[in-house]
Amino acid sequence: QQQQQQQPQQQQQQQPQSPQQPSPQRGGGAGVGGAELFEDDDFVPPPRPHLGDLELSPDVYALTGAELRRVRDFTIRRPNVGEVTFPGELDLVRERRVLDELPTIVRLEQGEAVIYPDHAMKPAEGEGLNRPALITLFQCKPPPGSLTDADSKARYRDRIARMTEVKGATFVDYDCDNGIWRFRVSHF
Repeated sequence: QQQQQQQPQQQQQQQPQSPQQPSPQRGGGAGVGGAELFEDDDFVPPPRPHLGDLELSPDVYALTGAELRRVRDFTIRRPNVGEVTFPGELDLVRERRVLDELPTIVRLEQGEAVIYPDHAMKPAEGEGLNRPALITLFQCKPPPGSLTDADSKARYRDRIARMTEVKGATFVDYDCDNGIWRFRVSHF
């Protein structure tokens, strides 16, 4: 019976539905990669969770189902701490779990960005937020008085670049004067 239910859903994915066709069933985890299938008009985003001081751009909890299918450059920010931007398009209807669990998925603290702190929750690479990202951390300043000239700033910047690469990330930039560190990751 399970195979019979999956077969019609696969056909529905391949062929666009006309208005008179019923929407795919909700529940049971049916769909691609465990994601449930919805018509854009049927999709109801979950209620906005308590995000603390996290800011989202765009505000995904205010978007329609159609808009959630094509979220571009989704950014999660904590003011004066840092931000994580997921470049390109993200389908948050297919990746609904991100909407449901966002406060437990993202942790932005001084000097670090952690996505999926609970490794048991981390999906496979390319799913959810376990995908390429640009991370910007603020207030990552060197010890006061340690950088007195351009040469010492260049050496410190090189040190940050090496440390970034050792951690498996790609160094983008480090601004000694403002304490802004930028790097890319291919996944978390």
